[in-house]
Amino acid sequence: MFARVITAKAGADGFDGAIRIAEQQLPGARQMPGFKGYYLLTDAETGKLVIISLWETREQMDAVTAAAGPSGIREQHNPATAGLTAQRLETYEVTMQA
Repeated sequence: MFARVITAKAGADGFDGAIRIAEQQLPGARQMPGFKGYYLLTDAETGKLVIISLWETREQMDAVTAAAGPSGIREQHNPATAGLTAQRLETYEVTMQA
């Protein structure tokens, strides 16, 4: 299994933009081959958020990443993404799960 991890800072709207992104993108993601799960982690004190999506294979994860652009979040000109800054995308292989 593979994980796609996006870290970002919330803007003036707080985490509302990230929640809107999730609400918009999760229905489609659930239908994609290899989708295994999704987490949105937030820290109200720092404004930092972490988005983790899990995929069965690297190829399935890479297909999603290729469609998303450099930050990993689709629809870069979507108003829901406007408040997110310092976006960073990383990928990992899940080597242990409990």
